Amino acid sequence: MPDNPNTDNPSETPYPDSEDWQVVFQAYAAFPILAFILAQYCDVLKGLIQSGPQGAMEAIATLDLAIESLQPHTKFRDAGRAVYLLAVAGKLRPDQENN
Repeated sequence: MPDNPNTDNPSETPYPDSEDWQVVFQAYAAFPILAFILAQYCDVLKGLIQSGPQGAMEAIATLDLAIESLQPHTKFRDAGRAVYLLAVAGKLRPDQENN
């Protein structure tokens, strides 16, 4: 994994590996019910993707909603939506992130 997936070659941001997932999901350690609900949501998304093109489009729409819903919980909570989405996609240069 690069040191900073938002700035290290954003056109080739790698998939999260096991360590990345552990870091992200550590926040759920004290919330086992919420962890289980998130696992269920992931299973639903997997099913949508496996169901074919229409299901994949529904999964993408669901993930887009999740990404937007996470904005208030990030350092980009006061940033505009476009800036936040660029950062999530790894398309901000380092000098743009500090502005």
